[in-house]
Amino acid sequence: MLPDGAIESGIRSRLQATLPVVLSVLLGVLLASSGHAQQSLPPQATTAGAESLQDLAKDTLNPFAGFIKVPFQFTTGFGVGAYKRVGESLNIEPLLPFALNSDWDLIARPSLNVTCAPGPNEQFGFQDLQTSFFLTPAKDKPWIWGIGPIFQFPTASSERLGTGRWSAGPTAALVYEQGPWFIGILSYQLMSFAGDRGRGSVNQTYIEPQVSYSLDSGWYGQWDPSITYDWTADTDNAWTIPVGVDIGKAFQIGERAMSLQVGGYDYPMPPDGAPKWIIRAQMTFLLTRN
Repeated sequence: MLPDGAIESGIRSRLQATLPVVLSVLLGVLLASSGHAQQSLPPQATTAGAESLQDLAKDTLNPFAGFIKVPFQFTTGFGVGAYKRVGESLNIEPLLPFALNSDWDLIARPSLNVTCAPGPNEQFGFQDLQTSFFLTPAKDKPWIWGIGPIFQFPTASSERLGTGRWSAGPTAALVYEQGPWFIGILSYQLMSFAGDRGRGSVNQTYIEPQVSYSLDSGWYGQWDPSITYDWTADTDNAWTIPVGVDIGKAFQIGERAMSLQVGGYDYPMPPDGAPKWIIRAQMTFLLTRN
């Protein structure tokens, strides 16, 4: 039997070899999908009441859309840690809508991360699991809001990849959707309340502004940085503010709707150990409408 270190090293090596290939394939499919998607779109998609490609693009981005959505986001970080190495992660964050009644919906958004963190002390495994819940009006309006709790559980597979603490706090989002524009902001505050007190407290603010413009063809461009502030860190390491853009394409193949996007973000003043810049690619499946 192979020792645990050899197994972990093998898995990590396969992940490091696979993610760049996945990024290249996604980019190729994204660029090639423009003409094919128009041919694949069923005729009923252009009739009244059906989803256009522009609507699908906005639904892909909308945290309160009535679709069950399953996004897979691959992120490669460059210049990570003291040795400026490459790290990878996979995030799966499905959106699960539940109709409470004719006026209110409940949106559940679990978030699972698998990470390969480079050396020293290289680690591969799961990070802490997060789950958000939003109570939101069921009526379609230009302005849509949602509010609820967020929970973080100490489920990381190793000490370096998690906090060791149980955390919770409030979360809220506000979005505006009109014509080709989709504008929104999502935020939460996480604070620890139980767990291994020797690991230190969790006190983090997360802010995700978003601005996107979608074309009739389903192509869209967006600015979607994930901004964090760690209240337990010193000022030089508290802020994480990425700067960049994504481009994407929503399309249908038969009755199946999905989107692909790629983007790059720079970190002008990254905290110690954080990447200097990242490339990310996302594939989102839109399964059923509530």
